[in-house]
Amino acid sequence: MTSQSKQAVAVFDVDGTLLRGDCLWMAARRARSPVAQLLAAVTCSPQVIGKQLRLISTGQLKQKVISAYGICEAVNHAAAVGQDPWLLNQLKKQIRPEALMRLREHQRRGDRVLLCSASPRLLLQPLADWLGVELLCTELESGDMGWLPKLASPNCKGPEKVRRLVEHLGPLDGVTIEAYGDSKGDRELLQTATTPHYRSFRSEPQPYPPISLGPLLPVVSIALLGYGLLGIWSQGDQLISLLLDLWPPIGLGVLLVLLGYAIRYRRWRLLLAAVNQHPPIATDARIWMGSYAFTATPGKSGEALRSLLLKQEFGVPMPPTLMALLVERLTDGTAVLLLLAINLPLLLRWQVPLMVPISLGLAALIGGWLVIRSPYARAVLKSTAKRVLPRKLARASGDGLISLRQLLKPWLLLQATLIGAVAWSLEGVSLWMLLQGMGVDDVGIGGATIAHVAAGMIGAFTLLPGGLGSTEAGTVGLLTLQGVGVTAATPATLLIRLMTLWFATALGVICLLQQPRRQS
Repeated sequence: MTSQSKQAVAVFDVDGTLLRGDCLWMAARRARSPVAQLLAAVTCSPQVIGKQLRLISTGQLKQKVISAYGICEAVNHAAAVGQDPWLLNQLKKQIRPEALMRLREHQRRGDRVLLCSASPRLLLQPLADWLGVELLCTELESGDMGWLPKLASPNCKGPEKVRRLVEHLGPLDGVTIEAYGDSKGDRELLQTATTPHYRSFRSEPQPYPPISLGPLLPVVSIALLGYGLLGIWSQGDQLISLLLDLWPPIGLGVLLVLLGYAIRYRRWRLLLAAVNQHPPIATDARIWMGSYAFTATPGKSGEALRSLLLKQEFGVPMPPTLMALLVERLTDGTAVLLLLAINLPLLLRWQVPLMVPISLGLAALIGGWLVIRSPYARAVLKSTAKRVLPRKLARASGDGLISLRQLLKPWLLLQATLIGAVAWSLEGVSLWMLLQGMGVDDVGIGGATIAHVAAGMIGAFTLLPGGLGSTEAGTVGLLTLQGVGVTAATPATLLIRLMTLWFATALGVICLLQQPRRQS
């Protein structure tokens, strides 16, 4: 069959392509009052999290949104009282003029025009009727009272769009397809089309770009590293000369920092063993160090990347490793408070105004320990998860609680806390050696350790990426309280930040660059 004799078909995605926005969310905002919208958003938040963690499907999330926002009820009510199609006028206002011109051009040619969308039929059928086109979309069940918030077909997205096209048109070798899309959900449709138009309504083809998410993590981590180094460089014009003059204490300090990473990794392996996970050390160490590329994220949240990579590499379930990461953070915080308590006389002597953050940190830790140690609290959390969360997400949270119980053993927690205290102390010794190399003799090892640890706590409370600015200010301030001049405290602070946070970030970037690339 020649191309001239083939039937011409034009297929338009709706959300983001034909329309400027997403019609499902337009409907959600119209169906409920602002207060009811807020409550519905809270109700849907577990599903949103589950979708981001790939524990539930997009279709399951969509079903929950339709139900929580009462979209079916609103459409059914409008039909029952004889109102105009419920959302049609709003959808008309959101049509892209250039998309409508292109659609009408296909109609003038005599092409067969279809809308192919993941949004449900109850919202799109009036629009399709108004445009005079066919509609392929996600189907909902219906009953005597109208539409029901339950999917009757797979979510019409990705490969499902192609499957539905074949089901509707028959073998695609008998047609020429000109397709329009704007997102990853249209990739398969655009790749199947004779003439694809990705985010374009021009006559010339615009294929879906080949995207690999493999390089994304290193790119982001390099950006974080650049961000930190730029911040340090902008404040430290003396750094080059200091690096040359102080290379012996800097070199020894870097070795101590590396030793700290080694014993921190030992803690990680202890926690993994407690939840019966034993990935190969070589690859696990690369993943563990690679997560440090995202240390400069608020609350070091980016380090949760290691759980995702372990799942990708070895199929290790995420709940146990996420709980291990949680306990790692809690014991690190306990280690900081332990060091502050050991050096409390120094803090009192300096009259350091740290009681508020210390008290808040102590209260948070005690509260966290009480919650996760209490069998009653765990039972309440498990019961709540079963009632509120989707089945798969509830199962994952249950697995997480089981892992948490395995981790909450006194001897294990004591080991993890002591390891954290030693690692922090090694960094404090590195700062002390820098000060000694600069001729500053007024600060002891305890004072240097407190300056480094307490400033890190201040930076964590600010939630700035890497605590940039706040941690440096805290370190300089605590050093000046001990009699160190600003001209010495500032470069020493910048150097210790280079040797700890940004050195770790650089090592993490290198490890991520060794990570096998995965196609999206």
